[in-house]
Parts: sequence; C-alpha cells; structure tokens
Amino acid sequence: MSNNIMRVKTDQATRRYERIVLDYFAAGGMAVIATDDESFARMVKLTLAGIRVDVRATCRDTAEYDEAVTFANKAVTRLPVPLLLFLERRMRKTTCIKTIKVLKNFYADRVRVIVASTEISREEMVLTHEVGADSFITKPISANAIIEKIAFAIRPNNQLGVLLDRAAELIESGDLEQAQRITAKAMEIKPDSLKCHLLLGDVARKRGEYEAAEKHYQAAARVEKLFIEPLKRLVELCRESGEMDKRLAYLTRLDSLSPLNFERKVEIGETYLAKGDTEKAKGCFEEARRVVTRVASDMVSESLMEIARKIGEKDQEMALRFVTEAIEAKGEALSQADLWMFNDRGILLRRQGLWSQAVENYAKALNIAPGDAGLLYNMGVAHADGKQHDIALDFFEKALAADPTLMTQAPSVGYNIATAHHRCRNLAKARDCLRAALELDPDYAPAKRLLEHLAG
Repeated sequence: MSNNIMRVKTDQATRRYERIVLDYFAAGGMAVIATDDESFARMVKLTLAGIRVDVRATCRDTAEYDEAVTFANKAVTRLPVPLLLFLERRMRKTTCIKTIKVLKNFYADRVRVIVASTEISREEMVLTHEVGADSFITKPISANAIIEKIAFAIRPNNQLGVLLDRAAELIESGDLEQAQRITAKAMEIKPDSLKCHLLLGDVARKRGEYEAAEKHYQAAARVEKLFIEPLKRLVELCRESGEMDKRLAYLTRLDSLSPLNFERKVEIGETYLAKGDTEKAKGCFEEARRVVTRVASDMVSESLMEIARKIGEKDQEMALRFVTEAIEAKGEALSQADLWMFNDRGILLRRQGLWSQAVENYAKALNIAPGDAGLLYNMGVAHADGKQHDIALDFFEKALAADPTLMTQAPSVGYNIATAHHRCRNLAKARDCLRAALELDPDYAPAKRLLEHLAG
C-alpha cells in the first residue's frame, strides 16, 4: 500500500513538473543547449519532445560557449520569459565559469542556467553556483530528472516571485520606499524569506543605513548557512562602510564555503596587505596560485577522461593510455574525489587481461583512500582474475568489514566473493554468498549455476 502511495505521489509530481515546463514554452520560452556531448543534447531534445514541446521551434544547440552568448544577446530582450541555457561545464579545456559570469552580469534572472557535467567535486559545484548557475545536472540523467531540473530552474512566477522581482526592479531604479513596501508584503507571504532579507538589506544599504543592512544580510545568512550571496553582500557592505576587520572575517567565511575561488583568495591577501600583515598576505597569494594550478590540472585531467570515455569500447588500449595520462595530470592534487578514475583504469586493465597492472592501479588508489570498500573489493576481483583466490578473499573480507552492505549492491558482488570462498574450499560461506546474490536477483545465472554445482 505504501509503495502504491509513493508511486502516485511521484507520478503527480512528475505531471506537475511537466506542466511547469510546458507552460514555460507555451509562454514563449526558448532553450539553448551548449555542449559537445551529442548524446546529452539529443537526450534533452528527446525529453522535451516527449512532453510535446516543439523542439525545432524552441531549442538551439551549439558546441561553442560564444555562440550561446551571441544567441542570448539576440533573444533575451525579445523573450517574454527568461531564456533557458544548458551549459556543459567544460568544453575544449575551457570551463563555463566565464560564460555564466557574462550572462548573469548582463541579464541576471533573464537567463536561467543549468550546468551539466559527469563528475564534479562539492567545491567545484559551490563555485559554479556562486558565479550564477541556477541548477546542476550530473550525467547520465533520466528524462524525468531533466524535466524536474528545468522546472526548478525556470521557477514559474507565483505571487511571491512576482513581488520579489518587482522589488528588485524598484531598487535598481532608485524607488526605495516602494521597494521596501513590496518586500514587506512578500515577507508576509513567506516569513523570514532569504530573498526578502536580501532585498531589505539592499534597500538599507542604498540609504546608507549600514547597521540595518548588516542585520538583514546576517538574517539571510542564518536562513541558509551554505548560501553564499548574503556573505558576498556583507563583504561589499563592509567595503563601503570601511570596516576592514569585518570584511576580512566575511571573506574568510566565504573562502571556507567556496575554496576554489582564487580571486577571493587574492582579495583576502590584498586586505591583509592593507592591514600591514605581509606574511599572511603572502600565504593567501600562494594559496591562490595553488588553486589556479589545481584547477588547470583538473581541466587537463577531465578533458583526457572525456576523450577516454568517447573512445570507449572501440579502442581499449588507447582509452587506457588517456586514463593513465589523466591520472598523472592530477599529480599531487589527487584526492578521494578522483577514485573513479582509478576504477575506470582498473576496469580497462582487467578487460585486457592485465590483472597484475590492475592490482598496482588499485594499490595506488588505496594509498589515497586506505579504507575504501569499493577499492578493496576491486583489488580482490583483480587478484581473482590472476587466480590468486586466497589473496582475493582476504581483500573481499576487508571490503565487507569496511562496508557490511557491500553484497546488497549487486548480485555479481556476492557471486565473486562466493567464487573466492569456493576456490579456498569454504563451501558453506560460498553458499551463503550465493544465496545473498540470488535474493537480489533470483535469475542471476552465474550464481544459480555455482549453487547447483555446490549442491551436487
């Protein structure tokens, strides 16, 4: 019964998101898909066509950031609703960061940006949101998830949204009294609204009432502790009011939330210089240099991984070479967030029968993350490929100790562990693992065959 209720609620939510997207395009909306991933562009268009959007009339796709900006320049002013843009996070070793900054600086909420990527760290995601991205897609993604992401990005104009947009326009035009009245009305609809606090802070700041502005910005920061905009407003407020120590404190909080913004590290360094603290300034400038170096190595590494992905099954030897170069490009910046690259390389090595090299690959990864259950399991699989079943079993048991739920992830996991137990003559444990595999998938043929063999 509960499953049926959940299914009904999911279906209702899906239809609601579809209606939001359909209404957006019916009102004159358009989408630009800027990506060099042809399959992703095709997926977006097929998804929209599937809910009866006229894709030919409303969608444009390009593999160039500049073309997306050019189209936005022509379209934004004539569209009755915001322009929707899908931006690939990286194309041809260039990130979308500059493109988002340009679009948001010129058009603000007249453009809604959804960034698409395969793998990304939390720090990079925060930076992307900070510069103006409205939503984020991690590929691969389902059709329903695409619709949901679009619905959240375009945010249809409900009463609260209309009031807040109007208040922002009034602040821009200098009508602060009317902006304050409208924002207060919006606050009645949604008490303690983050956006309302920001707008009331903007009104107070424009009037030179810095203490009142600071209180509103601080209230906004309390509403959503990971939201960066209130802290950025506080930094600018302190710059205007000349409160250098407060400004430095807010800059430092921003840096802890978004540590990949090298420009902010430079700004912190400049503030320390202004305070006469040369040593701390030097440390900030050096950290900014390290971040730039890391981002550059990430760009090279991810570009090489993308090439390897596109080569795929067609030439595994060449794909392996690119994956290896991608890992080497990271150098000392390798972290737990990069384990997926080692796993990709391990799969390629095992497919080519290079099990001992796969073992070496996973050993390097385990130096980065010694207790990672997935790596320990993969190390066991590689040893099993080399017929070293006793060593394989040792790694499987370490993996299960690190993550007791490991065998619930796929029937192949229980089967592989059962095989090692079988080869080591632990027949009872082998049967237990096979039964666990068949609980996940009663038709999993390898497990059925081995269990029948052990029963005989």
